[in-house]
Amino acid sequence: MKKRIVVVGCGAAGWSAAFAARKTDRKAQIIIIEQGKYPVYERGGIPYVIQGEISTFESLINFSPEYYNLMKMNVHLETEATTVDSSAKEITIAGRAKTEHRINYDSLILATGASPFIIPVPGSRLTEVYGVRTLDDGRKIMEKCNSAKSAVVVGARLVGLEMAVALRQRGLDVTVIELLPQILDGILDPKLSSEVQRKLKKADIDFILGAGISEILGENHVEAVRAGTHQVKADMVVMATGVRGRTELAQQMGVELGETKLIKVDEHMETSVKGVYAAGDCVECVNAVTGMPTVSQLGTNAIRQGKAAGTNAAGGFMTYPQVLGSCATRLLDTEIASTGLTESNAKKLGINPVSASTLAPARPICYPERFHVRIKLVADKVDGKLIGAQIISGKEAGPRIDTISLAIMKGTTANDLILFDHAYSPPVADSADPLAIVAEILSRKLV
Repeated sequence: MKKRIVVVGCGAAGWSAAFAARKTDRKAQIIIIEQGKYPVYERGGIPYVIQGEISTFESLINFSPEYYNLMKMNVHLETEATTVDSSAKEITIAGRAKTEHRINYDSLILATGASPFIIPVPGSRLTEVYGVRTLDDGRKIMEKCNSAKSAVVVGARLVGLEMAVALRQRGLDVTVIELLPQILDGILDPKLSSEVQRKLKKADIDFILGAGISEILGENHVEAVRAGTHQVKADMVVMATGVRGRTELAQQMGVELGETKLIKVDEHMETSVKGVYAAGDCVECVNAVTGMPTVSQLGTNAIRQGKAAGTNAAGGFMTYPQVLGSCATRLLDTEIASTGLTESNAKKLGINPVSASTLAPARPICYPERFHVRIKLVADKVDGKLIGAQIISGKEAGPRIDTISLAIMKGTTANDLILFDHAYSPPVADSADPLAIVAEILSRKLV
């Protein structure tokens, strides 16, 4: 008998799980249930379509229907998984016509994802208040840009700032509202955060920090936004206030939730119900530095979790590592990247951190194309091991943060990085790598 694997959700986690299952078991019957209109696409590309850097929303869709057919996967779009009977190993689904039918499974993978969080203030139901999650969200925002002159973005983490830049590039007056006293909280420490904010202010993006949105004004359309003592004129509001994991189906079938109220899984991505796995934004992670439960709703995590869930659901063996929350973006001409704990967060968690930061050239002085890289490393004073890093650069921030992420995962100390074996060529890298330079500064502080 062919093994039947049902995957609920075809976002990054569901897609990754399905493909991992196919690689593990070439004969398995794989069924994917997706509530949305489209299978997996690059959600992170939405601001860049609005900005004009990516041509169309359709180009964000990763694979054509023919590709799923080639991989012998049965994909049901605009179909909802309504109930699961885990004792009978039976899932009930309803398609466009709302007609329900049941499917038996041998393994079930919950990749139900998350929904955008719209802060429920007065006026939040007005038509021109948008989340940033789906292609349709992006299309609505893009259409409104044609008539809007001003916009408020609520939330100053990665997506919020990416949207602020996109809207400003389209000619709108943009104000970012953030409840916390700094932008990119938990991603950058205050000094580096202020550096990024200054760059964005030079592009005429305004900020209201330390004040939460309290009301959206307007009778039939958005007219203004209130935050603290401020009132800002706006024709549209973009809520980049994070997402909430969709755990309703898991709870209905008795799956245990963790401390973060997301689905609790073991290292094989299996839930408390045997034969039921979970991956993606609906799943609780474990922080690699602290060993504590955490929320890390990133597409990269979703793909890695899906790979482990799909492999194990199909009868293979794979363990999922803990997370550091590595992330990167580009805002205007500046790249920002982060991994592990910031110095601020380390202190809040009772860790005694030591940090060092430097601005160093990424190319030798002889080479015409020169740019500098600012790197901040954070280490635990007790054992000298790296626990976090932040980078601001004109380019190459992503590959550099990936190197440090791996170093943290392997328990590397600052001393280990001083003489690490790096490549050199004037068009590619300086003979004195910026990472080695800042590691040496940090090492001296740890003595």
